[in-house]
Amino acid sequence: MTVAITGATGFLGIHLVRELLAEHDELIVLVRSSGPTALRRLMRFYAELGTTPAEVRDLRTRLRLVPVDLTAPGLGLRPPAFRALADEIDALWHSAGDTDLGGGLADLRRTNLDGTRGVLALALAGERRPRVYHVSTAFVAGRRRHGTVEEDDLDDSHGFENFYEQSKFEAEVLVRRWATEHARPVAVLRPSVLVTDRAFRGPRPGHPVGILLRRMADTVRQHQEPSTGRGSARTEVRVVGDHEARLNFLPVEKAARMMVRLAASGTTGLVDTYHVVARDDVSVLLLTGLVERFLPLRIRLVSELPAPLSALEFATSLQPALAGYLLHHRRLDASRTWSRLGGTAGTSEPSPPRIDLDYLSAAMRRPPLLGASD
Repeated sequence: MTVAITGATGFLGIHLVRELLAEHDELIVLVRSSGPTALRRLMRFYAELGTTPAEVRDLRTRLRLVPVDLTAPGLGLRPPAFRALADEIDALWHSAGDTDLGGGLADLRRTNLDGTRGVLALALAGERRPRVYHVSTAFVAGRRRHGTVEEDDLDDSHGFENFYEQSKFEAEVLVRRWATEHARPVAVLRPSVLVTDRAFRGPRPGHPVGILLRRMADTVRQHQEPSTGRGSARTEVRVVGDHEARLNFLPVEKAARMMVRLAASGTTGLVDTYHVVARDDVSVLLLTGLVERFLPLRIRLVSELPAPLSALEFATSLQPALAGYLLHHRRLDASRTWSRLGGTAGTSEPSPPRIDLDYLSAAMRRPPLLGASD
């Protein structure tokens, strides 16, 4: 079986590469940059996953890198090359995406919507009718903050917390429509917030929580008034949130294993949608506690922001990684996921790590405000 993947150098993608290579001898990797540049980056990231030097060297023969532009007609390839590529593929994993929670809609659509359209065109052009595995997000549920989100739910009536969610929602709509129009099976994989406790020594794919810390550090640096106190004085920042709210955090390593196992479990319908989530949610206080551990802030959750706001409070209220998410009480149903995985991981699967403040902190570096980039 010939498997192709996009987004291989991403936070999730590099883990998918590892899991897929455990099942297949070779992968076709669709990359944005030149082959040699992307290969060096993949090898560097792969080494950070605890792989052996021999496994890293083997990437040179086990990965076939094809530079493409997902948003261009024919992926930017000449028609014969595009068709030849399409004719090789038996399974196509689409993990590439723009995860910028603060991005503009046009830019996010270019990657998340137009890029998905390009992947589907590749899947349609091949004679082997490859199965498509589309990595979406549980946050296509948007601003629905209460109740249970079922795996087949795809509803925009609640609106969205940011344009990232909207662009991923639109991409899912496109995937479902494509599957119906062409009678082609698709698996939609919706991970929750992906995290890790693995600290990379060098540059690494964007860690979602690390990105939040960097942005918060930038906000503090730009808007915090100079301290008149001594020592470790903290600035209190009021943020709209609920102490009882909860989010779903899942180790990225486990998410990749779950996705590849789900792919191996076969097809149940035309569009199989899976919530790739942890069984238990965590308190949003874990997120605010992480901010407090790395930045000189004291976060106070309030039901609404009273006037007047400090410049720092106003800027923090606009942070797309905080605004709205500190009010989430919804539950992500994963009945289909657990059913396909046999109820849960079996005895051969290690127990999931406890996601707490120490777990999240282990992967973080000091943000720019405190001396280094994440």
